[in-house]
Amino acid sequence: MENSWTEACYQTLHFFFWEPQHLGKRKNPDTTYNTPQKVSEHVRNMEVTLNHSITTYLLLAPPSFRTRLFKRCFGSCPSGEIQMHDQDIADDLDVPIQPDFCFRSKSSVVSLEMKINAKSSINQFLKYLLLGLADEMSSKHKKEHYLGFIGTDSFSSLWKSEYKSPAELKKAAESELAVFLSEKGDHFVKHLPRFHEILSSVNVGFVTYRDIAKILIKSRPPTSDESEGAGVYRRLIQGLLSDLKVRKLI
Repeated sequence: MENSWTEACYQTLHFFFWEPQHLGKRKNPDTTYNTPQKVSEHVRNMEVTLNHSITTYLLLAPPSFRTRLFKRCFGSCPSGEIQMHDQDIADDLDVPIQPDFCFRSKSSVVSLEMKINAKSSINQFLKYLLLGLADEMSSKHKKEHYLGFIGTDSFSSLWKSEYKSPAELKKAAESELAVFLSEKGDHFVKHLPRFHEILSSVNVGFVTYRDIAKILIKSRPPTSDESEGAGVYRRLIQGLLSDLKVRKLI
């Protein structure tokens, strides 16, 4: 059986592990990752490598996949022509967070945060809202705000303190809003009323990796479609499904 594109990505990481001189680095002689098997197990369990695989998929997949994902996560699709941005968006807007996935249009800001084993917090939640506020400050007009979480189990399992619903999360965040914003600089503090509005109106959504797998399968072109584009898309989908299966997320 041929390797998938995700497998090819892992093989690239293996190459640079064994020959780090190509990156201007030296191999750590004391590393515990000293066999191909240990390296493979480590990189395949890292959240960041899955993040890279999903990012690559989202950049290559047709817009219809994003539409299906947003509708499953939020119950609706953000308005405007959505474009995906890399993590440098946080530096551009001068906010202390690196979103896993960030999409923007002239009228919407959409962020997605993926979790496997780690837990999220109120502070991280507010940082995402701050990203939305900073986007408004940059574009100089109000936008719709969406924040989705990708997890393995349920919405409540995402948090260090259990919140059973987005409504409970928002209520808990309300009392910390003013202090949080005051710590981020005077240029944000004057926008506290708008920050309250963003918290009140943000559409908080949740999907599991199993949900994503179902969307991938639904998006897969039928085998009867023998066009080159359909063939490429089937391979793209199968590669990501394989990665999720190896990680036992589906």
